[in-house]
Amino acid sequence: MKDLIRLAAVHDLMTLEAVERWFKYRDNRNDTAHDYGEQFAKETLTLITPFLIDVQQLVAVLEQKFGAHSETNNTAPAP
Repeated sequence: MKDLIRLAAVHDLMTLEAVERWFKYRDNRNDTAHDYGEQFAKETLTLITPFLIDVQQLVAVLEQKFGAHSETNNTAPAP
């Protein structure tokens, strides 16, 4: 997964700063399988807003580079 995130930066889909944040999100997600403490939950909650912002930014970049997302893009043509 880290290689995929790094490739996003190589291909100008996100900044190096964003890559570091995505690494943090990934690490936090992995830690949720092992840590159920209250402090960890609070730390996780602080990541939600920046994560959603980063997701929106990535979607915007992908749409700009590859075209707007459309539900119909994934459907088979009508017979």
